[in-house]
Amino acid sequence: MDLIYYLGFYTALFFIPFVVYFSLFKKNSGRSRYTNRDWFYLLKRYYARKTVKKYQDRFRRKFFNSEESFDEEHSNSQLIYGVDQKGNSFSLKFTLRHGNLAEVYLSLRLADGNHYNRHVSRKAKISRHIWKINGLTMELLEPLRRLRIVFNGLLRNINVTEYEKVEHVRFNFIFNTSGSPTFIPHGMDPDLLAESLTRDTWRDGSWKDSLLDQHGYEQFGALQGFVKGDSYDDYIVNLPAVRSKLGGLDDRFLLNRALRIFLADDYGNLISLVVKSFEHGCSQLNYGSAILSSNFVLPVKGVDILLENIGSHKTIPDMIKVQIEENGCECYSIPAECDMNSNQGRAVCELWFNKTGLEDLKYSDLLFGKKVKIVPDCLVTNIKSEESKIAELAGGKGSSLALLASLNSKDYVVPDGLIVTVNAFKRQLEARPALNKVLLLLDDICCGRKDCKLEEICTETVEYFKKEILLPQIVNAILNEIDNVKMSCNMQEVVAWAVRSSAIGEDSEELSAAGQNETFLGCLTTEEVLRSVTACWASLFTFQSVNYRRQHGLPVLSQMAVVVQKMVRADSAGVLFTWHPSTSNPSQMVITSNFGLGETVVSGHSDPDTFVLNRTWDDKVCLIGSSIGAKNKVTRMTETGVEEAVVEGERWSITEEQALCLGRVGAVLEEAFGSPRDVEWAFAEGRLYLLQARPITTLTSWSEFELTHELDYPVLSDKLIFTTANAEEVFPNCASALSQTTSVRILDRAMQTHAQRHCDPYVSKSLPVSHHRVMIEILNSLHTNVHGDIKLGSRILDLAVFGHEIFDEKIHGIAVNRMGLTPVLTEVSVVVGLIRLAAGNHKTYERIRRKAAKLEMEIRPEDTLSTIHRKIQDSFGEFKRFADFHTHTSSVSVFFQVVAMIVLCANSDELTTDHYSDYALLLSSCEDVVSAEIPVYLERIAKIIREEGYSEEFCTIKPEFGVTWLRAKCPEAHSVFHEFLQNHGHRSLGEFDVMEETWAEDPSKVVLMIQTNTKYQNKANKDTLSVDEMVKKLVTPKNAVTRMIVKFLTNRIRSSVALRELSKSELIRVFSVLKLAYRELARRMVQQGLLPSPTLIYHLTHYEIGQVIQTRNPRLITNILGRSRGKGFIRSGRNSDSQRLCSAYRFPKKEDEIAVTPGDLVCKGTPVCMGTVTGRACVIQTLDEIDQLKLGDVLVTRTTDIGWSPYFPMLSGIVTEVGGLISHGAVVAREYGLPCVVGVKNATKLFSTGDIVTLCGDKGQIGKI
Repeated sequence: MDLIYYLGFYTALFFIPFVVYFSLFKKNSGRSRYTNRDWFYLLKRYYARKTVKKYQDRFRRKFFNSEESFDEEHSNSQLIYGVDQKGNSFSLKFTLRHGNLAEVYLSLRLADGNHYNRHVSRKAKISRHIWKINGLTMELLEPLRRLRIVFNGLLRNINVTEYEKVEHVRFNFIFNTSGSPTFIPHGMDPDLLAESLTRDTWRDGSWKDSLLDQHGYEQFGALQGFVKGDSYDDYIVNLPAVRSKLGGLDDRFLLNRALRIFLADDYGNLISLVVKSFEHGCSQLNYGSAILSSNFVLPVKGVDILLENIGSHKTIPDMIKVQIEENGCECYSIPAECDMNSNQGRAVCELWFNKTGLEDLKYSDLLFGKKVKIVPDCLVTNIKSEESKIAELAGGKGSSLALLASLNSKDYVVPDGLIVTVNAFKRQLEARPALNKVLLLLDDICCGRKDCKLEEICTETVEYFKKEILLPQIVNAILNEIDNVKMSCNMQEVVAWAVRSSAIGEDSEELSAAGQNETFLGCLTTEEVLRSVTACWASLFTFQSVNYRRQHGLPVLSQMAVVVQKMVRADSAGVLFTWHPSTSNPSQMVITSNFGLGETVVSGHSDPDTFVLNRTWDDKVCLIGSSIGAKNKVTRMTETGVEEAVVEGERWSITEEQALCLGRVGAVLEEAFGSPRDVEWAFAEGRLYLLQARPITTLTSWSEFELTHELDYPVLSDKLIFTTANAEEVFPNCASALSQTTSVRILDRAMQTHAQRHCDPYVSKSLPVSHHRVMIEILNSLHTNVHGDIKLGSRILDLAVFGHEIFDEKIHGIAVNRMGLTPVLTEVSVVVGLIRLAAGNHKTYERIRRKAAKLEMEIRPEDTLSTIHRKIQDSFGEFKRFADFHTHTSSVSVFFQVVAMIVLCANSDELTTDHYSDYALLLSSCEDVVSAEIPVYLERIAKIIREEGYSEEFCTIKPEFGVTWLRAKCPEAHSVFHEFLQNHGHRSLGEFDVMEETWAEDPSKVVLMIQTNTKYQNKANKDTLSVDEMVKKLVTPKNAVTRMIVKFLTNRIRSSVALRELSKSELIRVFSVLKLAYRELARRMVQQGLLPSPTLIYHLTHYEIGQVIQTRNPRLITNILGRSRGKGFIRSGRNSDSQRLCSAYRFPKKEDEIAVTPGDLVCKGTPVCMGTVTGRACVIQTLDEIDQLKLGDVLVTRTTDIGWSPYFPMLSGIVTEVGGLISHGAVVAREYGLPCVVGVKNATKLFSTGDIVTLCGDKGQIGKI
C-alpha cells in the first residue's frame, strides 16, 4: 500500500505543474512567443515586478530635467498628438540631440482634405524655454501647464499626388493641460510593465536595460489655435491632445520599431498607448495612460496587441485591433476612427521604425555669438576679429556684423571697420563722476524713485554726453585701429566712415530696437568719427531710446558699443527681407532699392523700387514681380560727405540679375543664421556689399486669437456645459491674467476638493476660463451626483444657482455618459458629510474669523523680489483653507434650501407658482446678512450729513476729496465712515479680481455712493416676519407635520445663509491681503526697472512674474503690453449676451436684435421676493451708468454684486438676467423686502430706461405698461 501511495503521490506531483501550466497559462494561439508563457512565468513575473517597482521608486525621487546635458547617444524629445471629431489631426516629434542637432517630424491633417507634412534635420536654436528650427517654435509658457507651438514655413501637401505641391502654411497653437502629468516610468502601471518583461525570453540580465533607457512624462490637454494657408483664411481648430517629453537613450540606438496610438472620443475620454520593440532587449514593452471624461487620469493596465504583426514590412495594416483593459477600442488605418465604450471617436496612429546613424542627415553649423566666461578687456576691436563675435563686448549689431564677416563668401563683401567696445563706454563713465550722477538721477526718475519730467532729464543727459571729451586711451585705440583699416585701402581713396550704435540687446532675436539710437554717415575726418562715437553713446539716453527700454522691461542704464565701418560708394542700395515682411511667406523674398546709399530706403523718405522673388523648396530663386518707384530723393556719397539729391526720370536701380544674386545670398544667410534676415546691402561697381543682417523679430508675434484664448480651459469634448451664472457676480468683467492664475485657481481647488473629493492642481476643472471670462462647469462642480432619471433635488439646485431649471434630458444624458451613475452609498456619504459640516460650521467660522483678522503677509524692506514672490506663493495654501470653508458653508446653505423645497413639494414632482412663492417667502425670512449692512452704514452717514445741513455742499465736492471733507466738516460722519472701512473696507466691485482696488484702498468710490444716498433719502423698509408667521403664510404645506419640518429647516436656512455671507466676507478679507502683497511687489518691480508701470503686473500670470524677476524678458513684456492694450482682453463691460449656458468651446455669441411686438410686454423669471410694484424702469449694465438711477426705480440689469448694495435702498424692485435664489441680488433684495425676479432672459434688451413697468414678485414676472 505504501508503495502505491508514494507512487501516486510523486506521479501527481510531477504532472500537476503541467496541468496548471496548460490549463492556466499556455495560450496556443501560435502567434508568437510574446503570448506564450514558459515554465518559469510566475517566478519571472514576481522578479520582474519587484525590479519594476524598485526602478520606479528611484525615478519617483528624481524629477525629469530636460535641461540636463547629454552625450551623442542620448537625446531629448517632445511629442504632441492631437485629433478632433471633425477629422483634423496633428502630430509632431521634435528630437534634440548632442550639439543642438535636431530632427523634426510634423504632420497636419485638416478636415477639408489638406494633409501637410515635413521632415527637417538640422541644428536648432535652443534657449531655456524655447526650441526653434526652420520656422517651427516650441515655447514653454508655464511648466506642466501651457506650451505654445508656432509654425510659419513651407509644407508639402501630400494630398496632391499628381505633382509635388509645396504651400506656405502658418499655424499658432497653445497647448493647455487638462490634468496632472503621468511620469514615465514611475507613473505607469507596474503590472503592465512587468507583464511586458515577463513574456519575453530572458537569456541574461540585459532585459533590465529596457527600463533604464528613457524617462519623462506625458500629459493630456487641448491644442487650440488656427491654421492659415495661401488658399484659405484662418481655420480654427481645437484638438484634444497628449504631450510627451522624454529623455534618455536616443531611439536610433534603442528601438527596432514603435507604435504610438492616441485616441479621443466625443465625450472627452483620451487614451495614449505606446508599444515599443527594442533592438536589443524586450521585444515588446507596453505602457500608456488615459484621462476619463470624469477628469480622472489613470495608467493603462492591460493591452492586447502584437507589434510583430503590425508593420513588419514597414507598411501599416488596414485595421489595427487594440484591447485596452476596461476600454474596448478598434482603430482603422491612419487617420483612424474608433469605438471607445460604445462612443465614437478618432485616433492618430503612428508606426516608427528604427533609423540608425546620422549618415543620411545633413547638418550645417549655425552662426552663434561667441560665449565667454570672462569678457576681454579691450577698448577697440576689428570687425573681423574673434572678440567682435562676443555680444557682451561688441553689442548686438557689432557681433552680428562679425558673424556675417566670418562667412568669407565670394558672393559678397562685408566692409572693413572697427568696434568701439562696451569696455570703452564703461571706462568713459568711470572717469566722469558728474555724468554718472546724471545717469543715476535718470534711472531714479524712470523707476519712480524720484519725481521729475523724464523728457527733460533725458535731454540734459544727452547734452552732458556730447560735451564730454573722450579719454585719451580710447582716442588712441580708435585712431590706431582706423590706421590699420586704412592700410588695406587704396592710398588715393578718400575714406568715409559710417558710425552706428551697437547697444547690448540691439538687433537680437528677442528685440530689434531698430531706429532707437543714432547713426552718422559720411564722417571724413577722425575728429568727426570721435564726435560721432560720443553722439552715439549720447543717443542711448534720448527720451525715445530710454522710453523704449523702459516699456520693454530693459535696464535704463544700458551699455553700448559703437561700430565704425568703412562706407561704400554705392551705386544702389536697399533692404532685403528673406521672408515676405507683410505675409511672412518664406517662399517669397522682397527687395527694396534706390540709387546711392540705402538711407532713403530705410528712413522711408523715398519711394523705392520693389522686387519680389520666389524661392523654391531647395532655395532656387526667380523673379515673380517688380514695381518701379518714383525714387525722387537719392542720398549719395561725395568728396565732402553725404548729400541728398533729387532724381528725375524712370529707370531701375538694380538689374534683374542683381536681384537674383541678392536672393541667393539671402537664402545662404538664412541657412547660416538659422532664421529669416533683414539685410541691408549695397552694390558698388557691380560688387555686392553687405552692411547689416539682423533677425526679423515679428514672425512669432502673438496673434489676437492667442491673446484671447491663451488661458482658456482645455476643451476635450463639446459635451462640456459651461455657465456664467454666479461666476459673473464675482467676476463681472474679464478676469485679469494674474487673477486667473491666483484667486480663480484657489477658488477652483476648493470647489474641486468639495465636489470631487480630490484636487488636480494643474487645471481649473470647476471654474474654467474662456475668453478671459470665468465660468462654471456644471457637471464638475454642481451636478456631480448623477441618477438614472432627473430628480427633484437637481431641479431645485438649478433654481438656487441659475434661477430656473437647466438640467434637462439632454444634459442628463451627457452627465450619465461622462460621470456614470452615482452609487447610493456615495450619495449617503455626501449627505452625512454635509450634516457634519453644518454641525460644526459656527465653531469653524469663529476659528476662521480669528485667523482672518490676524492674517497678514509680512513683507520687510530688506526682502528681495524673489523672496516676496515666494512668500505670496507659499500663502496660497492658507488662502485655500478659507476658500474651503466658504465652499462648505455655501454647500450647506444650498443643501438646507433643497431639503426645504423637497419638503414643500411633498409628493409632487412638478414645481408650481405656489412652490416658487413659498420658496421665496421662506428665503425672505433670512436676516443678519452681512452684505446688507453696507447700505445701512452708508445711509447712517448720509443721514448725519443731511441733519447737519451739509447735503448740498457735500454732493458738490469731488469724490477724491470726500474723506478730507468729512474729517474737517463732519467728524461724526467721518467716525462712522472710518468704522465702515474697518468692517467692509476689504469689499469692492469685482472683489475676487486681484486687479480691483478695495474700498479701503480707494475710499472715493464709497464717497460717491454716500453722495447718491445724501441726495435721496431712502425709505426702504422690510416687514420682518417671525418664523411662525412665515410658516403660516406658506401655501403648499398641507399638514402640521410638514409645517413643523419647514419650521425646523427655516432656522437652519437662516443661520446657513448668514454664515455663507460671513464666510464670503472673510474670504474676501484675506484676498485683500493678497492684493496688497501684489501691489507692493509691483511697486518694487517698477523701482528696480523690471516693469514700466505697476498696473502691468495684473497682466502677468503668477509664474510669469517669477520669470521677469529671475531674468529680464523683453518678449514677455511685449506680450503683456498686448494684453494690457485690450488685444484679446476686455477690461470693462460685461458679456452682452444674456445666454448663460453654452456647450464647450463655442462661447455664447451675441444675439441678434430682438423684435418687440406692439402692445404689452411680459417677461417671466423666478420669483425671489414677494410684492408688486409699478414704477419707472432703469436699465443699466454696469455701475458706470449708475447716475441714471432715480429714487423708486425698478432696476433692470444683468447681475449685481457687492458694489451695487448701497443703491438697493433707493429701489422699488429688482430684475436680473443672471442669478439664482442664492445670488447677491436675491439675498440683498430679500433683506430689504424688495420685489425681485431673477433669470429674466433678455430683460436688458427688451426693456429701456424710462419704461413704466409692473413687477410682480409673487408670480415672477415683469410687464411693460
